[in-house]
Amino acid sequence: MRKFLFAPAILSLVAFAAQADSELSLVLEGGASHYDRSLSGSNFGAAYGARLSLMPIPYLGVELGYLGTRNNLNGDTTNGLQAATLSSNEGYADVRVNVIPGPVTPYVFGGYGLTWLSGAAVAGVPDDHVNTLPFGAGLDLNLGAFKIGGRFQYNYLFNSIFAGTNGNGSPTSAGVDKGGHSDFWTATLALGYTFH
Repeated sequence: MRKFLFAPAILSLVAFAAQADSELSLVLEGGASHYDRSLSGSNFGAAYGARLSLMPIPYLGVELGYLGTRNNLNGDTTNGLQAATLSSNEGYADVRVNVIPGPVTPYVFGGYGLTWLSGAAVAGVPDDHVNTLPFGAGLDLNLGAFKIGGRFQYNYLFNSIFAGTNGNGSPTSAGVDKGGHSDFWTATLALGYTFH
């Protein structure tokens, strides 16, 4: 008797999987970035990137992306630090969940990234790479094969990035601790194309 009850459910699941359209999309994005308060003297900056999304089923998929940022840091003459522009280049992979797939699709995501920091050693931030936890939420408007959207991404850093100074103006490892204090976030608008 139970076999007869489960058979329709299994057939329905197979039929749903067969009808589900897999989706591959390429998206370009640009917007603003900012570091948390513990990265002393940081200003709002630019964010830019690209990501490739593969959705084998409408609700669940993976993304591979690149995210770059540029933020100006103010100088600190008391500690002998000069103004500089901090650049970051992050490669990441995440799992994406479409909350309500359709013409207007809200989604959430989270994954792992590796971020390279450079260009601001004179401001007390040495060139380095840090392990990153990118997560956030977004909204896509699907217009045929085209996508227009917005996305908020928070990047939790597992390593120290702002070292401060050791009193004579040179960087030191003492200062801001790992993650939660020197993280950065981005808010971007996106334009993309979907290949079915």
